[in-house]
Formats: sequence, structure tokens, C-alpha cells
Amino acid sequence: MENNLKENNLNADNNQNIDNTNDIQENKIDEEISLEYYNQLKSHPEAEWYVIHTMSGMEEEIKKTIETKIANLKLQDKIFRIIIPVEKEIKYKSGKKKEINKRLFPGYIFIEMILNNETWSFIKSIQGVTGFVGPQEKPTPLTESELEKIRPFIEGRVIIKKNELNIGNKVRITNGPFKDTQGIVEKIIPEKNKVVVSIIIFGREIPTELDISECEKID
Repeated sequence: MENNLKENNLNADNNQNIDNTNDIQENKIDEEISLEYYNQLKSHPEAEWYVIHTMSGMEEEIKKTIETKIANLKLQDKIFRIIIPVEKEIKYKSGKKKEINKRLFPGYIFIEMILNNETWSFIKSIQGVTGFVGPQEKPTPLTESELEKIRPFIEGRVIIKKNELNIGNKVRITNGPFKDTQGIVEKIIPEKNKVVVSIIIFGREIPTELDISECEKID
């Protein structure tokens, strides 16, 4: 019996060791995948993504200036991509659908570059740039988790702002024959990007199907 107990304990220890080994291997694979995923966001092994602070409202103008000067000074092998993350918002005005590009980080530009004295001085010399983001204006590259947040913009995907509504929300209709009428969300149809809103017409409660973008949540 004592031998059986020892054998069982030995088997349990072996199983635990195998589990630990598997966990270590899985963690290593996850780290390798994460590193490869991270490196895909870089145009050059020595490049990093940095954030520069600009005068608010001048982001696009500054971006164009940097891109023009990069070409003129032949810095394409040191400064690669420049992005201004924007979110497309759909609104209705006077019955017409309008798309608005809303800057997610007003006053900031993201830039992929190899940092050295030349590129640092170049960026600092651009009119409208007030400095790099980092302690004491020391350029600090974005971390892996920070990069993940702007990954869609680096990849050039268009992000459309979602008008998130829930059943029971009170909303105001912003377009169409029922414009400025208030109602309650009764049903959400995500595959059609529509909602059913209960509104009062001539004293009667009428469920009306609307586009989500035509509804504005009332807090």
C-alpha cells in the first residue's frame, strides 16, 4: 500500500511538472506571437512610434509640412509614417447625411521614425510643433499596449463612431418626419444598424424603425 501511495504521488508530481512545462511553452509562444504582432507595426527594425505635440487645429497642416520636407531632405529612410487618428461620425443636418472626421487626440500627431540627432532636430524645427511627448520632452516610444490602441489607424482602417444605444434608452430623433421627437428604444437590430423606437403620435404609442445614426441618446 505504501508503494502505491508513493507511485501515486510520483505520478501526480510528474503530471504537475508536465502542466508547468506546457504553461511555460504556451507563455513563450504567446510572447513570440505578441512580439511578431508588434514588429508588424514597424517599417524598420530600428524604428519606433513617437507622439509629437502640436498647436491644436494645425495637425493636418503640420503633417503635410513634415511629409513635404521629408521628401525634399530625403529622410524617407529615417522617418516613415505619420498618422492623425480620426473617427468618422455620421450626422444629419437639414435632412442631409453628413460625415464628420473627428480627431481622437487633438493637438497630437503619431510618427514612426528612427530617432537620432538629425530626426529629432528636424521634427523640433517644424513650425507648430511644440515638442515630443515624454518626461522633460524626452521622446518616449509608444509601448506595445499603446500601439495596439492606434493599430487600426496605422493599418489605414476607417473607424466609424458607434452610436451605442441600449433597450430602454431615451432618445431624440435627429432626422426625418419625426425630427426632434423623443422616444424610448424598444428593440435594437445590429445587423441592420437600426433600432425600433416607441414614440407618441396623436396620443398613441407607435413603434418606429430608424437608423441608429438618426437617434441621439438623452442623458
